[in-house]
Amino acid sequence: MCYAKIAGRFRCYRLSLSAPNLEIIYLRNYSLVLQQAVRSIFSPLNRSVSTPEFMSGSLQINDFLSFTWNRMYILIFCFMVFAMLLQIFKKTRLGLEVRAVSQNRNMAKEMGIPTDRVDAMTFGLGSGVAGIAGVGLSQITNVGPNLGQAYIVDSFMVVAFGGVGNLWGTLVAGFSLGIANKVIEPYAGAVLAKILVLVFII
Repeated sequence: MCYAKIAGRFRCYRLSLSAPNLEIIYLRNYSLVLQQAVRSIFSPLNRSVSTPEFMSGSLQINDFLSFTWNRMYILIFCFMVFAMLLQIFKKTRLGLEVRAVSQNRNMAKEMGIPTDRVDAMTFGLGSGVAGIAGVGLSQITNVGPNLGQAYIVDSFMVVAFGGVGNLWGTLVAGFSLGIANKVIEPYAGAVLAKILVLVFII
């Protein structure tokens, strides 16, 4: 949310609207500034997060298949966040305004919807969801300034496969690509598996 506040303060979302092709560059620059700020204020070193007792251990299915409890709880947590987002977009005024602006920005503006405020709120919501994702990732890997960089390509693949603005498509794409990646990994390796999935999407 702080990231959204800073970006909104400097009109990042307005710049992206005036030059859509440069949106990723603008956001990337802001992320680099914030990453360096975290390194300077806290530490450049990764921090480990202790796993609660009830999330320790694993569920053994057979000799070849087991599920760790921390990943099972993260999966439940993801479903809860997904349900929350679905309710926001379907049941709230913000969701209605976001859908209106995304479908026809000029018409929404003529109807009195404050498009700049909707841009800022949407940017803030997306940044908040990214922060929540970081909470889940803290139970899988160490926490550091570069925590999210390893998942940028995966995120773009999910959006490209599931469709922009389609929550259900994002859910299906995330599961499909994740399962496909893990099925291919034992035979082709982690790097080649990701390349094959990317080629499939293209």
